[in-house]
Amino acid sequence: MPLSDPNPLVLEAQSRVCTGPTQSRPLGNKSGDPQSVLDAILNTLQNKAHHPVSDIQMGSFFAAMRLRRNYPPKTAWSQAEINAFEQYTPLLQTHLPPDLQYIFGLKDHCPTKSPDEQTVITALKTILDGRHLTYGQTRLMCEAILTNSVRGSFKGAALIGQRMNLESYDEVRGYLHSTFAPERAHTVQVNNLTHFGQPYNGSTRYFKPTLFVAVLRAALGRPTVLHGVDAMPPKWGVTDEQILNALNARTNLSLSEAAERLENIEIGFAYISQREYAPLAYAARDLRAHIGKRPPWSATEKAQQLFTCAGSNHIVIGYYHSGYEIPLLKIARETGFTSAVAIKGEEGTSHFSLRLGKPTDKTRNAINFSQGFRANQTYACDINPATYGFHYTQNPRPKAANAQTFAELGLAALSGKKGPVYDRIVLNTALTDYLLGFTADPHKAIRQARETIDNGRALKHLRAYLSQA
Repeated sequence: MPLSDPNPLVLEAQSRVCTGPTQSRPLGNKSGDPQSVLDAILNTLQNKAHHPVSDIQMGSFFAAMRLRRNYPPKTAWSQAEINAFEQYTPLLQTHLPPDLQYIFGLKDHCPTKSPDEQTVITALKTILDGRHLTYGQTRLMCEAILTNSVRGSFKGAALIGQRMNLESYDEVRGYLHSTFAPERAHTVQVNNLTHFGQPYNGSTRYFKPTLFVAVLRAALGRPTVLHGVDAMPPKWGVTDEQILNALNARTNLSLSEAAERLENIEIGFAYISQREYAPLAYAARDLRAHIGKRPPWSATEKAQQLFTCAGSNHIVIGYYHSGYEIPLLKIARETGFTSAVAIKGEEGTSHFSLRLGKPTDKTRNAINFSQGFRANQTYACDINPATYGFHYTQNPRPKAANAQTFAELGLAALSGKKGPVYDRIVLNTALTDYLLGFTADPHKAIRQARETIDNGRALKHLRAYLSQA
């Protein structure tokens, strides 16, 4: 049964305290801030709350507060927090159930209700000490979290705690493989294959070209895999699945059905929903809505490899917050990808903006900053659209950001209508393929992309996909 909406007061507090040692914002800047949060929790535990605080929220909050005891002065407990917890500790000791007392550190032991829960509690001992897990420990913990046999408080505490500890490389790998094990990757009979990994929570500002880039790449002989969900917190933005639904396409393909479309030279691309390839991970959407911050899965799922081919394998990963791109590129190299690129694109996607703002410097990665590897070469560079003939003084946005509008705009562009959407599809296709090593000349790649749209080949591939039962 889906959870009710999270308590907004406590969720706002989580957004401040459930971050890392350099970004957490102590409570207390507002009058009564820590006290109001604790009152909401205690009212919930005493069945007096108008809008209850969920177990997941409480686990996340108390894990964060425990970890922040050892944070640097700017992000550790404020005096207001110290005062509030001194006042409320007797009430917390009386009313907090054993699981929350354990998470907060009021008890050293908590009875478990299942073997999966014991797995998570064992991992929490390390996490709440601010230490890291091994790859195997992380994977087992995550697999346990995805079951229904672990209390929400422990799930929230583990996910938030590990994020606040800034995951190690082994922990990033553990999250990635807990959702879809690498040995499950389906083999397809194609010469090359590219996975595109975008944020599952969608886009709310800029046109989302991923689907139409995949169509164009398919028409260029570059089979492309897209994956995602219909909607995901916290953004609940427009996703590829929503756009496909607006185009009346099937979005419940199995791995085998998606493989057939990848192998079909008249189609050459496929979308597969997390509902199909990892139903337990998809069912954890409520969990994500209640922990207050994006879990590590929101970064790692973008690097998911669902298929593999005997030829060359490639991957494109979009990101916004710097840090995850390095381990994800390392995983791609160790997995055996022929090439990989991580792009700091619009809204955390791999989509290049049509205008480069300030260039990348030592303190920040700019939008359009791209890094990756192809063969034995590594690179890091800004992509400036003006260099390739795309001159925009502003980065245009559609009048409306919804799936129907995006579907109509993309369909019109593939039908040859010139403008910003057409330019986005061409730029993203050509420059991504250049970075992946499909072409040595980005200007030639742009010409080929335009020709493939203008002669109708790309639209033909999209219509072939839409016509499949």
